[in-house]
Amino acid sequence: GGMGKTEIALKFAEDISSQYRYIFWVDATNEDTISTSLKGISSIPDAKKADVDGTPEVVLYWIASLSKE
Repeated sequence: GGMGKTEIALKFAEDISSQYRYIFWVDATNEDTISTSLKGISSIPDAKKADVDGTPEVVLYWIASLSKE
């Protein structure tokens, strides 16, 4: 910790943000935080419109489908 990894990731996301419609931030500290992050993604308006429920598998499937739009 404390080496600036988060700042590098944020700067990278900022630099490429114009190239992508979405940038998702997932806390991958452990399985629970990953699930919580994915559940949070399911609450964004476009995910709700696509009937994405809060299960990690469905959220990941939806994210994968975004590259096809």
